[in-house]
Amino acid sequence: MSGPEGRLPAHVRREQIVQLLVRRGDQPLPVEELAATFGISPATARRDLEQLRGEGRITRTYGGAVLGAASAEQSVRQRELSHAAEKDAIARVAADLVQPDSVVLLDAGSTTERLARQLRTIPGLTVVTNGVAATTTLLESGDTEIVVLGGRLRRINQTISGSTAEQMVRGLYADVAFIGADAVDPRRGIASRTLEQSVLKSVMAEHARTVAVVADSTKLSGGWTSYWSPLQRPWLLLTDDGADPGVLESFRTADPHVEVVVCPVATTGTATG
Repeated sequence: MSGPEGRLPAHVRREQIVQLLVRRGDQPLPVEELAATFGISPATARRDLEQLRGEGRITRTYGGAVLGAASAEQSVRQRELSHAAEKDAIARVAADLVQPDSVVLLDAGSTTERLARQLRTIPGLTVVTNGVAATTTLLESGDTEIVVLGGRLRRINQTISGSTAEQMVRGLYADVAFIGADAVDPRRGIASRTLEQSVLKSVMAEHARTVAVVADSTKLSGGWTSYWSPLQRPWLLLTDDGADPGVLESFRTADPHVEVVVCPVATTGTATG
């Protein structure tokens, strides 16, 4: 299929990309291979993938794409082991946003649990969270005041959500809210596995002075889910330096409210905690 760029009309080329992904099954298609296959530049290949992702037909991966399909949800333990260095990098930068004696809304998730480790060193905090792992981590600090949101506990990701949690959040206004995500999309916002989680994330975003979404670069794919929390106010996207520049630019272009913060991943040493 290779040849000079522009040989195929863009809409035809994108249909052929989808068919190529169908034949590959679960195996990702790297941008470089896509560019070579169709005789186009990597930048054009990324634009094609972004268009298909926006249509909900594919899922972007690190450096490429797979056919759009819901991925199996990982357990808490699997999430803890996945992309640990990237999550630590995000947690370190996120902690710099927190001043002593602040009120912090901390969403459940593996990245926010790593952030909880960093928050233990900041004096006088009140942390309001729906995460079991974050609560356990914060218990190791005698100075942090912990408010645990009430509601339904979802075992697989140890997340508490529901109307009780929403009501509790509506009764406060935090200095900063850190929100996790199964995926982040520049137009649709933050993806969740359930409607309850999605609603709670939206409420959290409405009840904080600063809103920061913490998501490693593998989450910047749009994903394949029915539950989205749109962000219609200024917010920060904290991600690692492995993120595709084209994907980051799509956030800046699509959402004038977003400020993208790229967090450098340490090349030596071990994770903090």
